[in-house]
Amino acid sequence: MSLQRRVSSGPRSGSGDGAVSLTRNNSFSGLTEDLIKSATQRFDLEIVFKLTWTHKGLAKLGGLERCTSLVELNLTGNQITRIEGLESCVALRRLVLSCNRISRVEGLGGLTKLEGLWLQGNQIPSLEALALPHLAELPALSALYLQNIDRSMANGVCRAAGYKGAVLAALAGLSNLDGERYPHSINYAELAAEYDAFRANPTPPKEWVVPEVRAWLAGVDMELPAGGAGGEAELQLKHTKIVKALDECEMLTHVLREETAKFARAQQERQAAEG
Repeated sequence: MSLQRRVSSGPRSGSGDGAVSLTRNNSFSGLTEDLIKSATQRFDLEIVFKLTWTHKGLAKLGGLERCTSLVELNLTGNQITRIEGLESCVALRRLVLSCNRISRVEGLGGLTKLEGLWLQGNQIPSLEALALPHLAELPALSALYLQNIDRSMANGVCRAAGYKGAVLAALAGLSNLDGERYPHSINYAELAAEYDAFRANPTPPKEWVVPEVRAWLAGVDMELPAGGAGGEAELQLKHTKIVKALDECEMLTHVLREETAKFARAQQERQAAEG
């Protein structure tokens, strides 16, 4: 970060004509040893294992010649246009260059331990610029991000015909492509398309048809019979019919309670899925 003299072109309140002020310039041409020491709190660059320098306006990737033990480098959100200056970083495993201005994959030769490369939000336009033969020379590479799993921050190459197939054919060791685990065996793009189609044209809700049923105690004579022997027999018969009808009512009530609970669960599951 540097300080620049700025000469005003006109008068300002509280100052005379041609007043001089100091403004901060947030753009760096490249990293320096002093900046790396300050960021990592390490005096010896040879024992720097992780360096994070994000959203600092860094324009050039360099200054890492002595960082021979560097394992993780995160330079997200800068203004880097080219991958370079990593020849000495032979221990590097994770390289995060998301949201820069990189238009071509290069400068990774010799990084035999590199496992993950993050390049979302850059300007890589085509498969040719992706340089798959160059990436294929990285034996440990298992994770490659050129867009997020929701397809945000996508490079132009992600929209190229045959993009996924070409990447997987060239990089057989990938276990994570754009956030998709095991991309060789699971077609996430196809699943996502099916899900989008379902959301656009959801299955209409099931219509619940309640059939007409006769009253539960219909046909049961509740009148008491006249006394006498014949009346006793008739009363016993009516008692039996009433008990049977009440048992059926209890059974129907139980079934209705179960169906109501089942419907309530289905409604809750549907609301959870839509939410």
